[in-house]
Amino acid sequence: MTQFTSETARTFEHGESIPHTVLLAQTAQQNGCTCEAYVDWFTYRRWSALGFQVQKGEKGTKLSVFRTVEKTDAKGTTVKKSVPWKSTVFCRCQVKPKEAGQ
Repeated sequence: MTQFTSETARTFEHGESIPHTVLLAQTAQQNGCTCEAYVDWFTYRRWSALGFQVQKGEKGTKLSVFRTVEKTDAKGTTVKKSVPWKSTVFCRCQVKPKEAGQ
């Protein structure tokens, strides 16, 4: 599992997805906010690394993504595979800065 820092939380190893960008823009518009994909939308762990807390009761937006995992086959060779994964993201309108001690 990737450990995010405040610097790495804003980087994306697989780049940007046009379908995700469109979905997040539509979701933001429906919710009456101006959050921009890959700028204002992050997972819970990324928001936490950036010093924010998702507010109680907020519902995230689910995205289908592919994750690269390493598997060892029967011969002992390590192979990288892409597997489908669900990720949940929250927009800036759904978070607040963490209070001291959180």
